[in-house]
Amino acid sequence: MSRTMNSNEEIELKFFVNSELSSDAVVALVDQNLSDYDLLKLPRRKLGSTYYDTPDLLLRNHRVGFRVRTDGQSFEETVKTGSRTGGGLHSRTEHNIPLDTDHPDLKRVPGEFWEQTGIDQSRLNQELKPLFVTDFCRIRRKVMKEGRVIAEFCFDSGRITAGDRFELIGEIELELVDGTVAELLQLARKMVDNAALKLHLDSRSKAQRGFELAGLSVPPSAKSFLLLDGEPEVLVRAYFDMYLEHEQILLSRFDLRSLSVMTLAAYQLQKLTNDSRFNLLIPALLELERMVADSEGRHKKFIRLISSRSYLVFILDSYAKIYCGVTL
Repeated sequence: MSRTMNSNEEIELKFFVNSELSSDAVVALVDQNLSDYDLLKLPRRKLGSTYYDTPDLLLRNHRVGFRVRTDGQSFEETVKTGSRTGGGLHSRTEHNIPLDTDHPDLKRVPGEFWEQTGIDQSRLNQELKPLFVTDFCRIRRKVMKEGRVIAEFCFDSGRITAGDRFELIGEIELELVDGTVAELLQLARKMVDNAALKLHLDSRSKAQRGFELAGLSVPPSAKSFLLLDGEPEVLVRAYFDMYLEHEQILLSRFDLRSLSVMTLAAYQLQKLTNDSRFNLLIPALLELERMVADSEGRHKKFIRLISSRSYLVFILDSYAKIYCGVTL
């Protein structure tokens, strides 16, 4: 059988599940919320992945991720490039290559790929080593309407392990198949209607979390707030991007500077959009800024804020209006 490389661009939304519900309970709630759609159940899979790079992170420094994954029966290596995020929505190019064993085979990745990324393949062959692993169970559904597969839903639960350290995985992904971004956001809007799920938008990949866990990557830090000039529509997008970028920075650890940028960006969005919901959000952000210097307590309160149903609905509604020109 010939071996071929499949490549495609993924567009997906990613949520972290804060609740202590079982995997089956989480999926049952999502099924309930998406009852307006036809849901095709796919086989449950147990997946294990080993992530690789050189000691000085040659791949990561070129924005390339490399892993070998197994479901217990077959093996596949994957390279991912060019991730772009916004509001939890991100797209990237992904290449999946079948393997005969669990050992990486860089020769199966076409040479032009390495040329395009500027990576020295010969050096990579000599220095590539495993850095961390992920093990999780994946429950999947195809989300359909009138015979059309709009998106695929999956829930991953398990752990990331780096040496003697680990973090839990509990994440929901909605991946676009044959729909529009607006339809994907509409699905997400229905999904967050159940507050018991305790979701928050989280664009961090398993790889990013793994590198941070292994101490091989410093979490991103806040950028300085900039007062921008331009047409109102352009400014709204720019400040919304700024707000969401710093929301994601705060997921790794509490950072007062990031929170301050979020507050200032929200204030500019309030003036530009006249959306009354900012009148509730801005005081909540200011309260977090003024709390006694307790990073752990602030971080927990921040997670509670962004996991509330009203907050998620507001963010998804805003994203749909600002980027797609639609109302959910």
